[in-house]
Amino acid sequence: MIQREEYTIKKTGLFQNETLIFYTYTAHNGLIFKTTAASLDICRKLRDRWQRHLSTSFTGHRHVIDYNDTIEKVKQAVRYCYNNGVRFFYVGGAVGFDTVAAEAVISLKAELADIVLIIVVPFPGQNKYYNTENNNRYLNILKQVDEVVTISNDFSNIAYLKRNDYMISHSCQLIAYWDEKSLGGTSYTVRKAREKKLAIYNLYKK
Repeated sequence: MIQREEYTIKKTGLFQNETLIFYTYTAHNGLIFKTTAASLDICRKLRDRWQRHLSTSFTGHRHVIDYNDTIEKVKQAVRYCYNNGVRFFYVGGAVGFDTVAAEAVISLKAELADIVLIIVVPFPGQNKYYNTENNNRYLNILKQVDEVVTISNDFSNIAYLKRNDYMISHSCQLIAYWDEKSLGGTSYTVRKAREKKLAIYNLYKK
């Protein structure tokens, strides 16, 4: 299902000089959000707040120690989040844990029919230098995601951080694969999640 927003504009007030937006948003999985506000911008902000409370993001290292163990841990974490109301899952599409997480969510779609996978890419062609195996896995994921969000039109290092910021700002939880020592994108994302007071589940095998 394709996400869809619909709205009608009505004039209200004694002199018909006030505007009200009657807004309806249908998500990829059929969930419906309705609101009424003075502007479309306010309606969309309320919609994003609603969806944020139903969303979880992933972050993790490019090197995964044990693929089979990690993908099972991700599946357990996704099921746990699902049982607590989460339906939308954001992933960055990088090599390593991002790929494992995306593949785990996709594998659960038959079991959890209304989960939504959204991939957030820093810029088009982020897979340009992936090896053949990782590139094929990435392209296969793109075929099965519900939505692709592109942060920037061009390559830049800041686009990666903006990608992580986007996912954090659209989620209430973070599933991480972080050794709690390494610096980089994963530690940055975990720190941002802590600042935003998101619930964090670290699946790294110590």
